[in-house]
Amino acid sequence: MKKSLLNLVCKSFRCSFYFSIILSILISLRVFSQTDPIQTDVPSLKNVYAHDFYIGCLLSYAHVGFPTDPVVPGQSSVVDPNGGYLIKFHMNSMSPGNWMKSAYIVDIAGSASAYAAASTQAEKDSIDVHPIVKFNGNIVAQLNWAKRQGFTFRGHTLVWHNQTPGTAFFRSGYTTTGARLTKDKMKERLENYIEEVIRLLHEGWPGLLSAYDVVNEAIDDNTGAVRTTGNEWYTTFGDSTYIMDAFEFARKYTQLYGENQIRLYYNDYNTENPKKADGIVRLLTPIFQAGYLDGIGMQEHNNLSSPVSAQSFIDSYNKFFPICNEMAVTELDVATGISTPSNAVLANQANEYGMLFKCFVERSYKSGRGKIINVSKDGLNDAWTFQANQSSSLWDSKDQCKPAFYAVADVGIYYNYLDSLISYSDSLKENDYTSASWSNFSEALTSAKNAMSQNYSVSVSAADALGGAKDSLETAINSLVEVTSDVSSANLKGPQSFFLSQNFPNPFNPTTQIKYSVPNDGFVSLKVYNLLGQEVATLFEGNRHAGKYILIFDGSKLASGVYLYQLKSNDFLDTKKLVLLK
Repeated sequence: MKKSLLNLVCKSFRCSFYFSIILSILISLRVFSQTDPIQTDVPSLKNVYAHDFYIGCLLSYAHVGFPTDPVVPGQSSVVDPNGGYLIKFHMNSMSPGNWMKSAYIVDIAGSASAYAAASTQAEKDSIDVHPIVKFNGNIVAQLNWAKRQGFTFRGHTLVWHNQTPGTAFFRSGYTTTGARLTKDKMKERLENYIEEVIRLLHEGWPGLLSAYDVVNEAIDDNTGAVRTTGNEWYTTFGDSTYIMDAFEFARKYTQLYGENQIRLYYNDYNTENPKKADGIVRLLTPIFQAGYLDGIGMQEHNNLSSPVSAQSFIDSYNKFFPICNEMAVTELDVATGISTPSNAVLANQANEYGMLFKCFVERSYKSGRGKIINVSKDGLNDAWTFQANQSSSLWDSKDQCKPAFYAVADVGIYYNYLDSLISYSDSLKENDYTSASWSNFSEALTSAKNAMSQNYSVSVSAADALGGAKDSLETAINSLVEVTSDVSSANLKGPQSFFLSQNFPNPFNPTTQIKYSVPNDGFVSLKVYNLLGQEVATLFEGNRHAGKYILIFDGSKLASGVYLYQLKSNDFLDTKKLVLLK
């Protein structure tokens, strides 16, 4: 008897997945103006990767939000009137870019004026180690916007390698002509600066930040050594102890102010460079061992030839793995080198993005496969981005999806889809099926596992390979023929009545198996409902041949709770409860 497991795991995965997408689109129709030109008929990236990592953006330019947002004094105008809608639809995380670095938040002029106006030496001494810290209008606007949208927020960055805001930060009175501070005084100034940043964040936006880049770009590309050129700390004191100090102070004050959810990061670019990766490991190992480092940020300003291969990213990831608890991909883009690329160049860009996201998803934190917890692209679209005139984004200057967007979405959908299929396939037993159908299935399963483990490139599409492997394995599963051990006439005729089993396991998270039997050829439907009677997933609806069937229901896109699943035909109806417990 042929076991026609139509769409099996894939069908349930797809239905529950697309239900989530449809729901998000319906919600978006209420939130977004009808005139917004962003595309809401595409998968939302934050939903595609909901069980892998946060999806975010780093905004290195003027404020992006909604035109109707409350205006913050000193903020720039919204640069793209639809940009906030694009971010809201696809993302759940953001970072302020360079606006939050010390050059913009330490008020050197104000600190110098306060020092000069102090009437006693005691006042001057106090001001000299307590710099004035202020957030400008763009930072405040972005923090407010992220809070209103329910986003998580990544701070970037407390300390650059050269300790910007420059020479005056190392001099008494906050002037370039003042005497250099002693090392003890400079450490005190650094500590008070970091405390003030954490205090301001805690008072204004408690619990909003999930991570903070404490130190940024401290390692030289060519040597892997800590940078000394242009480094005022090194020039003054002949060492780089400020790095450990900055992490120690950041840990101290995030704990003091109850902001324990803030993970402390080191962030750098060109991390695929082997010498640089080795230098990062040397720098961070003692900081991690001291309990101050949580994560490593990998800036991914890429192009069509960099990284040269997926393996170069993987090699650095593997080096960092033992010395952190999590990782983030920051400032991601893939520059094409031209502002108006051809279709062929756009296809190569899509492959490069696909290659990278395949690396990310198979090492994702939320899935338990790895340590990548956040993937943040640089900027908004091709117009508003760090890589100007490079057509580097997933969206063009009009916020429309490029081929690279579809590659990124497809990789996430197909990888997780195929992962569920393979997990189910591994539970099947060869003795239950005919040798011919098992042989075809086994070959498709091997090919699927190869597609999952293979690295891709700018010339080989990860999305196409994963999608093709998914289709082949789905077909092979549906074509499995069950071996019948009993040759009685009753068994030759198949099931004698309808039957709907209790799902197993129950409760479940996120998948469960449902078996059912159909005695006659005809129309049947198997659907899942919430307790309000609203349909949340269609597992099957159509004509079935008489036989026994199995479906795997994936509830990963649904909230925890009690649901009903119902088998229905023209003359049969049965309903049972299932419990999704996350």
